[in-house]
Amino acid sequence: MAYFPDFIYRPSDDTYQTLNVVLAFLRISKHQYEYFIEIGSGSGYIIVNVAKLHGSHFKRFIATDLNCTAAKETAKYASDEGLNNVDSMCCNLVDCLRPLGGSLIVFNTPYLMCSEDELSSGDPAYVSICRNYRGDVLIGVINIIKSGCCEFILTVSGDGLEFMESSLRSFKPLYFIDIIGNTHMMFEDVATIHLTRLTNLNVNV
Repeated sequence: MAYFPDFIYRPSDDTYQTLNVVLAFLRISKHQYEYFIEIGSGSGYIIVNVAKLHGSHFKRFIATDLNCTAAKETAKYASDEGLNNVDSMCCNLVDCLRPLGGSLIVFNTPYLMCSEDELSSGDPAYVSICRNYRGDVLIGVINIIKSGCCEFILTVSGDGLEFMESSLRSFKPLYFIDIIGNTHMMFEDVATIHLTRLTNLNVNV
């Protein structure tokens, strides 16, 4: 597993948007989940705040990050806040986790498609900002969605949202995409979306 010394993605506007959407969603949701899983936890800002404010929604909180320094930072932040129900693991996406059933997965995805020069530069920042750091991260997310394990709250760029929509059209059962946060940040639109399988929806007429 790669180790990126001393670099952690710090909370930014996209982080705050993701957290605000998650908190708003949990305030109105009556569903009880097995796990809250945050992919790419960075400093731990999202998962720690969710654990502090909505701990009763979940049996356990699990953070993963490809950057092992970030995974350690998340664990330290949770410990400093007195939380003993947050686990932090260094791995790609959810490769280290089985099973995932009954989970809410949150992922503020990297947005940029980086050049080969950037990817080969050794700059540790690129693990957090390059969508194609290890293949296309959204393809990895699509493969997790295909498993049918979970609900998702994802923050993606505008072109990432188009990719998600086109990919999900082929899924059976179908997924419903609810766009519940959208902000223009610098040179792009960043959307935070909630994904639910239509078979899990209860509709009263």
